[in-house]
Amino acid sequence: MREKGLPQKMLVLHQFRLSMIQDRASLDMDHPELAMLVHADGQGGQPDKQATWRALHADAPAGLAWGWKNFIDEDTPMLTPEQTMRDVSPVPDLVTYQ
Repeated sequence: MREKGLPQKMLVLHQFRLSMIQDRASLDMDHPELAMLVHADGQGGQPDKQATWRALHADAPAGLAWGWKNFIDEDTPMLTPEQTMRDVSPVPDLVTYQ
């Protein structure tokens, strides 16, 4: 990729419990050809989702990008794109809907 001048590729790591990615501090972030993103895809009420989001950010390695998933049928309430960008902190780099 470097030799051909290609853009970074996104490596998506799904996590909605701390136990899902053990020893996150050991993630090798020294790959400029990869953009690592943790995709938090917990579901349910917004207070629980926000608490999970904050817990996942604690002690995360520097340089990770973050994704937030809104579930159309399971989230109560489901956030609109505007609400997601306004209400989720830190603001996610990626927002998906399922």
